[in-house]
Amino acid sequence: MFRRTGSLLLLVSFLLCHSFSFAQNSYIDSLKMQLEKGGLADTTKIQLLVKIGDNIVMNDPHSAFEYFGEAYTLSQKLKNNYLTALSLSGIGLVYDYKSEDDSAMYFYQKANSFYAIVPTQEARESRITNKTSMGNIERNRNHFGSAIRIFLEAAAIMEKSTADNKWQVLGIIYSDIATVYHDMKQFDKALAYDLKALRAHQQQDENNLFTAYTELFVAQDFSNLNQMDSALRYLQTAEKISKGLNSTDLNYQLYSGYGQLFSKEKKLNEALKFYQKALSEAMKGGRKFREMDSYRMLGFVYADRKQFRHSVLNLEKALVLVREIQNKNLEAGILKRLAEAESAIGNYRSSTEHFAKYVHLNDSLKEQESKKKINEIENRYQAQKKQKAIDGLRQANLLQSAKLKQKQILNIALIGGFVLLLIAGGLIYNNFKNKHRLLQQNEELNRQKIRELEKERKLVAAQSLMEGQEEERTRLARDLHDGVGGLLSGVKLSMSNMKENFFLSQSNVDSFNNVIRQLDQSIAELRRVSHNMMPESLVKFGLKETIENYCERLNHSGQIKVQLQTYGMDERMEQATEIVIYRMIQELLNNVIKHANAKNVLIQLVREKERFNLTVEDDGKGFDIAKVENTSSAGLNNIRARAAYLNGTVDIISSPGEGTSVHVEGDCTISS
Repeated sequence: MFRRTGSLLLLVSFLLCHSFSFAQNSYIDSLKMQLEKGGLADTTKIQLLVKIGDNIVMNDPHSAFEYFGEAYTLSQKLKNNYLTALSLSGIGLVYDYKSEDDSAMYFYQKANSFYAIVPTQEARESRITNKTSMGNIERNRNHFGSAIRIFLEAAAIMEKSTADNKWQVLGIIYSDIATVYHDMKQFDKALAYDLKALRAHQQQDENNLFTAYTELFVAQDFSNLNQMDSALRYLQTAEKISKGLNSTDLNYQLYSGYGQLFSKEKKLNEALKFYQKALSEAMKGGRKFREMDSYRMLGFVYADRKQFRHSVLNLEKALVLVREIQNKNLEAGILKRLAEAESAIGNYRSSTEHFAKYVHLNDSLKEQESKKKINEIENRYQAQKKQKAIDGLRQANLLQSAKLKQKQILNIALIGGFVLLLIAGGLIYNNFKNKHRLLQQNEELNRQKIRELEKERKLVAAQSLMEGQEEERTRLARDLHDGVGGLLSGVKLSMSNMKENFFLSQSNVDSFNNVIRQLDQSIAELRRVSHNMMPESLVKFGLKETIENYCERLNHSGQIKVQLQTYGMDERMEQATEIVIYRMIQELLNNVIKHANAKNVLIQLVREKERFNLTVEDDGKGFDIAKVENTSSAGLNNIRARAAYLNGTVDIISSPGEGTSVHVEGDCTISS
């Protein structure tokens, strides 16, 4: 039937890429516009880079390599294993399209090691795609056993998946396995896996492009097994599906399949009709190889029909095209059949010339094949020679070992008595040494207990200090709000009443109103200070609503744009924990406003069971972490002290001109 050239996924992807090139270009442009906006979180930027690379790799592998490379650099900086794996797999794909198999395999294997340590469904599905790429490279290298093993590993992972496209992906993998068996000429096994692939695609969708191609593969398997009725039945089923898809590529494969089937059955009129249809579809698609192959097969059929002039015309067109695509094996076959057809119509000079070229080319191909076989024999000979040398060394080693054993027996007999004498002394020495070691261990345990007690004392002192600070903040906030705030409000009320009871000049009225406005401003400032010292909403409504209100006030101020993302925060934590987290966010935002000159800040607060993760990222000017650490920054020390209070850690990523990302992780419950 038609020629199986590789993965069904690559075949359909190529078709879709050419069928929807305009829509694809629009999609790529939209991705690039998103990337150029700036102010994106690193994870979002990496995902955009990978998507652009995936969509342009077929037409512009050089640019795709640059996108994947930038994504890899950023993902390494974030230490994100999944995004690192995606980037590496993309680099492998670039080398794959350039047919640089060794480089592609290196990056695919490296990506696979990262996918394996990410326990998510998304990572498992990406790993399957990566493995099928590895399997196809092994197939191209004729490493058939390795290719089948990799494909079966990918199928085993996908069979456990709950993804929406599970059956489609399984069908592609089974089809890849069938292709390997087809290359090995094991057509019965190829048929078994193609039928398995067909059942999978039918379970996903009975009338899609994958199903149609798999029907053609099954027809090819039956034809190779000389079961022509079954082959024809599956070709007819593929034809029914193709009518609703309007695919030039699929139609070419279908007509070529019919042509080869009828040619094999010696139904030459039908074969000729379908090869002419295949040629028409090949010319529509602009694929030189397919156009050449159609002319070649038409030339063969005309020759079988004894229409040698038509055969010559078609074979000459095929010869021009096969030389353009530089396929020497097919060129030799065309030259041979062209010489026979020229001879049949009496063009003996042309026939002789073509036959001479065929002989020369065929000899060259045989010479290359002979050199290849000679190299293989030489490699096997060298391997056998090395193995013989290894066996000889092993035999010599065995003889040497036997002599050494004899000497060892004599030596053992001579020194046995001496060893017995040493045993007693050794036991005494070991007893003394063990006692000394026990004393050292006890001393070290005591020192360790002292260190742990000291650490516990410092932690208790820090907790007491922090709790005392929060209690004092609460008391001061309450006194300011209820005491001083109440007094100021009373003064305002009294002055407002006095204004109604006295006659004042216009200038005095303005002054009086100015004093009242200043009182309003003082009351508002007092409330703001009181709220910052201890927000009332933190006690009443919890951390999530308090942070939302705080970020909203900052956004209203116009100084900076703050984006807040929370997850798992519907259930409240201990009040003391919420206060500590709120203070850390407050401190980090104050640092951004005072020092970063940032326009945007992203806050992410995630709670997972009894642990929380806090990330604050800005697009400001950044700073040199080493220099700030050396100056003993009070702000950073406060954040680390509060994180330690929650048994947590602080991780800061920043450099001049690159913005700052602070990640805090800790317990939601304060240990007593």
